Amino acid sequence: MVKKLTPGLWLVLLLSACTCGKDAHDGQHPDGTGTKVEAGLRTATVLFVEGNVRMKRAGSMEWIQAQKDMELAMGDKLRTLRDSFAAIEFDQGGVLKVGPETLVSVTDLRIEQHNKAIRSTFTLIEGSVEAELDALEKPESEFRIRTPSAEASVNKREVAFQ
Repeated sequence: MVKKLTPGLWLVLLLSACTCGKDAHDGQHPDGTGTKVEAGLRTATVLFVEGNVRMKRAGSMEWIQAQKDMELAMGDKLRTLRDSFAAIEFDQGGVLKVGPETLVSVTDLRIEQHNKAIRSTFTLIEGSVEAELDALEKPESEFRIRTPSAEASVNKREVAFQ
């Protein structure tokens, strides 16, 4: 004998099974911090930390100790203090080396949906960085480093900024 489900029970079953477009991270930052990551946005990974390196998530007021394998997303900031260094690895290859007494902000990390071009932009607020890049696969892809007074756009190999 088959029982009919009431409309209310159907609604409960439907809502409990619906993912409603959420990704594997349930809309949270990949490291589970609760920071939202939208479709098409990428992350970068802290590859190396030496000394006192701090990071601040987008929308947060709290600086936390950066550790190897932490992921950075758009809007996050990384600060190295005296005698401290860090390296950030991009998911498509390449490394940004962050020197001592440096503050850098992740301004843009995304893949454009219409042409799959990779956009990576970091804002150097103070201090120094060096970038070693893998060749970008798409000609529309860009890697940029901004400062308060200048911007460098690179599509091959390496660049240093102070």
